[in-house]
Amino acid sequence: MKQHIEQITQLLLGAAYADKRLAGAEITRIRSLLSTLLGGAEVPDALLRLINTFSPAAFNVQQVAAGLDGLSQEDKRKLLELVASVNDADEELDLAEDIYLRTVAAALGLPQEEFSDLTLEILGGDELHGLLV
Repeated sequence: MKQHIEQITQLLLGAAYADKRLAGAEITRIRSLLSTLLGGAEVPDALLRLINTFSPAAFNVQQVAAGLDGLSQEDKRKLLELVASVNDADEELDLAEDIYLRTVAAALGLPQEEFSDLTLEILGGDELHGLLV
């Protein structure tokens, strides 16, 4: 996955901005994840510049994910786990972050059953009624 570190960084930054609020914990998490992916090395200056200059408005998740079509299913799943980790970093999970994770998964070509454990479960009316009564 190291050869795709720039695209991975962009996808992680997309996760950080998915809820329209960037938290310091999310950037800290991204830097930590990148360091781990790079074998414990410091995050290179080029990636730090990307982090500092990332424009969520100009970011196209489908285009970036399309560049990762050569990843194995296992690596795609791992990437989604990294996205989920960034989503969890601010300790607030909302629908926008869940939608972003699902969008990345779809762009990577992963079927729902490959990542359903990473998504929010939307309860139906009958299920909600049982919880509220």
